[in-house]
Amino acid sequence: MKLAVIFIGTGKYLDFLPTWYDSCETYLVPNVEKEYFVFTDGELSNPPENMIPYYQEHLSWPYITLHRWKIVLRAKEELEKFDYVLFLDADMRIVSEVSENDLLSDKKYIGVHHPCHYLKMPPHDRFPGSFETNSNSKAKVSEDYNFNYYWQGCLWGGRVPHVLDMVEELNINTSDDEENNYVAKWHDESHLNAFYSKHYVDVHTLGPQFAYPEVFSNYCNFDPIIVHLSKDNSKYQQ
Repeated sequence: MKLAVIFIGTGKYLDFLPTWYDSCETYLVPNVEKEYFVFTDGELSNPPENMIPYYQEHLSWPYITLHRWKIVLRAKEELEKFDYVLFLDADMRIVSEVSENDLLSDKKYIGVHHPCHYLKMPPHDRFPGSFETNSNSKAKVSEDYNFNYYWQGCLWGGRVPHVLDMVEELNINTSDDEENNYVAKWHDESHLNAFYSKHYVDVHTLGPQFAYPEVFSNYCNFDPIIVHLSKDNSKYQQ
C-alpha cells in the first residue's frame, strides 16, 4: 500500500511545509508508506528521502488554485506508481490520528464535507449555496444532484488511476472555461464539486472534523482531526 501526498506552496506558503510534513508523518495513516510531492518555487534545504520536489512558479490569484489540476498532472507518471493519492492544502494541519479505516475505502474518490455547509452557515443555508450555477461553465452542478454535500477543495484524492482520470477531466474543463473567458465561482473547488456531485456514490466523504475551520472554531460542534489554519496567529502553526 503506497500513498502519494501532494503539497502545493509557492511564495510564503512554503513556510507551512515543515509543520505540514511533520503532522502528516505523525498522524496520517501511520502504517502506510507515504511519499510527498512538493510543488514550490522556493528552495528545499535537505529534503527528507520521501519528499519529491517539483519547481512550480508562483501564479497570480486565482490561477495558482484554478490551475491546480494542471500542476498535479506534471507528476502523473510518478503518481501512477501509487495506490492512493491525497491532496492536502498547505494550510491544513493534522492534529489527531487519521487511520486507514478513516481515509481509505473501496470507493474511487475521497472528499471532505465543507464545514460551513455542514453547519449551514451563509451562503450554505439555502440553495444554491456556493455551487456554480452558470450554465456557461463546466463547473455547473447538475440540478439532479441532491445537494446533501458540498465538498471543500482543501482535501481530495482517492484511488489511482481514478483520481488521475478525474484530474485530467477537470483540467480540460477548467481550460474550456478559460477559453470562454469564465472563471468558476470558487475556482478549482467549483470544478471538484461538479465532478463529485455527478459521482457522489463513489465518493468516500469525510466529516467536517477533517477540515476543521480554526477561524470558526466557536461555531463547531465537533472536535478537530485536521485543522484548516487561521491565516493569522494560528495556535497550530508554531
